[in-house]
Amino acid sequence: MAAAALTLATVFALFARLWSTFDLFSHFRLQYVILAAALCLGALALRAWPIAAVLAVIELVHGWAIKDLWLGGSAAAASEAPSLRVASANVLDSNPEPQKLLDFVRASDADVLVLVEAQGGRWRDMLAAIAADYPHRAPEGWQNGAPVILFSRHPVVRESVIVPPGGRRPYLAADLALGEHTLTVVGAHASAPSPKRPSETRRRNLQLGYLANLVEDARGPMVIAGDFNTTPWSPFFRELVTTAGLRNAADGHGYIGTWPSWFWPAQIPIDHVLVKGPVAVANIRRGPSTGSDHYPVVADLRLIDR
Repeated sequence: MAAAALTLATVFALFARLWSTFDLFSHFRLQYVILAAALCLGALALRAWPIAAVLAVIELVHGWAIKDLWLGGSAAAASEAPSLRVASANVLDSNPEPQKLLDFVRASDADVLVLVEAQGGRWRDMLAAIAADYPHRAPEGWQNGAPVILFSRHPVVRESVIVPPGGRRPYLAADLALGEHTLTVVGAHASAPSPKRPSETRRRNLQLGYLANLVEDARGPMVIAGDFNTTPWSPFFRELVTTAGLRNAADGHGYIGTWPSWFWPAQIPIDHVLVKGPVAVANIRRGPSTGSDHYPVVADLRLIDR
């Protein structure tokens, strides 16, 4: 029965584009690999050869899907290339321990910080404390909270709040001056998919598609960070990356599960740092708990001179 359920979940994951509920099954690929391997060993012990063969195939299917997290990766850069540390965190608007966020920010020593869900007056003091370490911020009115907030040690030469279809979850785009370079940073927080509300899944897909069209023609160095509410194995995430010419900073750096922080067996990577253009990834890692249901991510990037 367990093997049959896993087979069905695999079929749903492979046909994720057909139905929003199927898309939810596309996110747990590592869990499928581990479960298939355990069940396969059990089937071999029981000499249930056909079931063991099916489970081995399932293990290979999902293992192939996640292989880029260990075998992929973007181009390397010389050690003297300009470096940039980017941190991104979904802080959870109702976070009961906001002090943990401040501790993380100060310990991360990030040059650029992207926060999502820091909205409402309860975040005013915390945002002010973070701003004391960052002379440049966006958008206007960040002091009172915003869907996406950017803090930077580099000057913000241009900023804009971009509202995707549906009028929800706006993006924040900012051009930063890094010496002779201009880096575009986009902060994103896509809608969360829901089996009970398929419209939310469709809205997320529209938001990702809009983002892809927005950055498709960009040629300079770019970083897109935030909570995408999808894993790299959703067809809609793959379409975003392919259409826009983006690269997942996590490729080649292993599995970085960020949500839900409170239940590690089900953790999946839905908080991402994506790069485009002459940007190399030196390292990316998960940060500590900040009191949110998401873990933050920290990426060390280098700009490549061309």
